[in-house]
Amino acid sequence: MLLTACGLLSMLMSAQASDKSLRLSVHQQFGKALYRECQLDIGTYDGAGTASLRCVRSVVPAIELLRRRSLTADEVKRLVALARESDLFSGGHIGIDGTGSDGPPYETLRVSREAITGVLVTSGNPTFAAGPRGRLLDLLHTLLEELQDSAK
Repeated sequence: MLLTACGLLSMLMSAQASDKSLRLSVHQQFGKALYRECQLDIGTYDGAGTASLRCVRSVVPAIELLRRRSLTADEVKRLVALARESDLFSGGHIGIDGTGSDGPPYETLRVSREAITGVLVTSGNPTFAAGPRGRLLDLLHTLLEELQDSAK
């Protein structure tokens, strides 16, 4: 058992140190809003990257909004640096779900480096209010809103 824990810790440490491949996914679920849910997927590999958006409008029948674009080299560099500075595998994963009371969206951030994946609740999570995590989330929200606006 100790060998397994040491092996997992070793994988985690090497995954945090590697900037070659990074996947980030912001998933938002809404109460009463224009969209029922939105998901922004970011994939980077060796300095290049893409941003993909999928939103489902709150109408019947449901209408999907799909957008995709390449990330600039500067955007990739900023995302990778902020993800590294945010230390997303270190905890601080609990937040709130306001969708039942028509409050803020329930939002999660899934982060993957190599084979290691973590999921953090960002809505109502004080670790995303400022600092590197706040700046990372701001950048992800900017990309999400840009892709939503391009569909109008």
